[in-house]
Amino acid sequence: MKIKAERPSIEFEYEFEDGATAVFKYSAPTTKQIDRSFEIPDEDRKGRLDHTKEVLIDCISGDMADKSRMIEELMENGNIYEFKVQLDIALGKHRESLQRG
Repeated sequence: MKIKAERPSIEFEYEFEDGATAVFKYSAPTTKQIDRSFEIPDEDRKGRLDHTKEVLIDCISGDMADKSRMIEELMENGNIYEFKVQLDIALGKHRESLQRG
């Protein structure tokens, strides 16, 4: 049996407010990113929110200009935390489908 470290990921298309679209890849957080979230005290809400944004930004890959534009648009006119939840749900469904074969 051969096993290798591999982060599950999904591709998604984002539609900007002007109707333009871009394709990105969202990868599951790494062990280090998850461990870091447990190091932030519960009472440090700002630190937890900042870490959540950092992890999301780090886990998305694609054209850097499009990525920056998407993040800015989500911060100004959307909800970046809800967006992360949507991506995590889609990634979870993808993982389930892989496990079922």
